[in-house]
Amino acid sequence: MPPRLALPSARCPYAGLQRVARFDTKRFIASAPEGRIPPESPKFIEVPRSLQPHAYSKRPVKGILPVPRQIFPRGSKDKTSPEYLAFTTQEPKERKNAAAADSPTAGLVEWKARQAGLRRRNLRESLVELQYRKERTDRQVAARSSYKEADHMRRSRAPEREDERLTSASVPEAMKVIHFGTPPDPDREARTAEKKARVAAKEAERREERRSNLHDLYINAGLFITSEKDLRLVVNTLFDDKEQFMSSVSVGENIWHHGYPDTVADMLNRVNKEGKVKAVEANRRLETITAERVRRIAEELTGGRM
Repeated sequence: MPPRLALPSARCPYAGLQRVARFDTKRFIASAPEGRIPPESPKFIEVPRSLQPHAYSKRPVKGILPVPRQIFPRGSKDKTSPEYLAFTTQEPKERKNAAAADSPTAGLVEWKARQAGLRRRNLRESLVELQYRKERTDRQVAARSSYKEADHMRRSRAPEREDERLTSASVPEAMKVIHFGTPPDPDREARTAEKKARVAAKEAERREERRSNLHDLYINAGLFITSEKDLRLVVNTLFDDKEQFMSSVSVGENIWHHGYPDTVADMLNRVNKEGKVKAVEANRRLETITAERVRRIAEELTGGRM
C-alpha cells in the first residue's frame, strides 16, 4: 500500500505541500552553506579577487618625426641680446608709396602692418622664453646628474651591510680586491722599503756582471783573429808537420797529437773522480783542478780576469 500523504489542515490548506517542498529542497541541494566549509578548503577564508586587467597595446604611429632643431647651438651668438633682437626684428622703414586713407586698399595695408608688428613681437618674446626654458632644463639635468653621481659614489663606497655579509655566498680572496678594493696595509711602508732595497741590489748585481763581462771581453780581445794573416799563422801553428811525433819532453804543438776531444762523460768522470783512471793521469787531473781553483781565487782577489 503506498504511503499516505499528509492532509492539509483546516487552518492552512497548503501547509503539507510547503513541508514536502522544503524537505525536497534540503535533500537535493548542490553546495553546502558557507558555515559548513571545512578549514582545509581554499574558500574557508574570504579573499577578495580582482579581475584580470586587459592589456591594451598602443597603435603604431606611422611616419618619422623630424629631429628638433637646435635653436641655441653651442658657440652661437646670444639671441636674447638687444643687438640681436633689434637686427632680427627690424622696424619697417618709412613707406614712400603708402596708400591714402580714403583708398580701397588702405585697410589691407594697415592690417598687414599690424600682423608684421605682431610677428616681430612674438619672435622677440619666443626667443627670450625659449632661452629661459633651455637654461632651466640644463640646470635640472645638471642637478639630476650630480645627484645620481653622488648617490652612486655614496652607495659604491658604503660598507657592506651585516645581513648581506652573513647571507652572501663565499667570495674568493682574489675577487674581493675587485669588488671591495684593496684593504689597508699597515706594513706598506716597510714592504715598500724592502722592495726598493731588493731592486737596488739586483740592479747593482746586474751592473757588476756587465762590467765583468766587458773586462773579460777586453782581456780576450788580444786573442781574436781579425785578419787573414793572423788566421794563416794560427792554422800553420796547429797543423804544422815539424813535430809529427810526441817526444818525452812535450806532447808537441800539432793538434793531431792530443787525440780525440773529451766527451761529456769524460768531463763528469774527471770532476767526480769516477771511472778507470791511471795514477799519473789522476794526479795530472788533480793538478789541473787545483790550478783552476787558484786562478779563480786570484781573480776574486784582484777583481779582474786572469
